[in-house]
Amino acid sequence: MNTLINKDPVYHILKLLQEQGGPHFRQTGMDERDFIVALQHIQEAGYTDRKGNSLSQTGLDYINGYERRTHDSRN
Repeated sequence: MNTLINKDPVYHILKLLQEQGGPHFRQTGMDERDFIVALQHIQEAGYTDRKGNSLSQTGLDYINGYERRTHDSRN
């Protein structure tokens, strides 16, 4: 999973939100400022509901698309 973190922090945060219901910056290995910027991007892009508590369909599509691309690049 660390290679995924290095490549796409947005994916990693969305995945933590999906699996654990709320990531904390210490879980990501990111600097707190970078984490906040990524969270702002996630909210502005509509990847979560308005409260940021759960993923929207767009967020789920982002995860699925990222996983499909990384899987395809390995084959």
